[in-house]
Amino acid sequence: MPPLTIIVTGKSSVTHAPEHGTIRFSVKENGPEQDKVAREVVTLSTYLQSWIKSTFRFRTDDEPDAPLMKFSSTSVRTWTKSTDRHDQPVPNPYHASVSFKAVFRDFAKLNQAIEELIVYPKVEIDGLNWSLTDETGRRLASDARKLALRDAIQQADDYSEVLERQVSVVEITDHGMSPYKATHRNMMAGSFGSHPGEDPAPLDLTPQDIDVESQVNVTFQAA
Repeated sequence: MPPLTIIVTGKSSVTHAPEHGTIRFSVKENGPEQDKVAREVVTLSTYLQSWIKSTFRFRTDDEPDAPLMKFSSTSVRTWTKSTDRHDQPVPNPYHASVSFKAVFRDFAKLNQAIEELIVYPKVEIDGLNWSLTDETGRRLASDARKLALRDAIQQADDYSEVLERQVSVVEITDHGMSPYKATHRNMMAGSFGSHPGEDPAPLDLTPQDIDVESQVNVTFQAA
């Protein structure tokens, strides 16, 4: 009986509760006076940095269970837009913004931070994302790869049972998929995700489970 090649795709998905929540927010302002706009953004940004650092403890070797893992400024921007899309002068041509990122391991504290930040009219919530620690991510990625290969082997075994032929693996191709994916779409607050004239999208503070996925192509030779 001539050799037979069997090619199957093995897939797997491992779900895990998130371990970190990352909030991205910006302080934004516009107006007719450039100096005033820049000054107001800097003043509020400085206050918020001080408030977050004093309210939420940073994680250290002495305090491994502190709620705040990281906090940093990610960008500072100033720009001028003197006309609208119809080339008409605008009353507030000067813009400034400072963006921040805060990573929490304590989700109750994360919610507290968001609830207080959205009170400020110059603050916009840009995003809320859920993630795993690197250690957990590597462990689950390893589990997912093993499960994907077992899934492929099971498929080949099913074919071999019907064909009444023995199979052996001759090639494995890893698709190199990104292992982390939130199982649900996150909803944002403020103007994020909304169109002018629409109500703002609600902010979903529920931690979203993380899917760690793997996919492999496996080639079998049936004797």
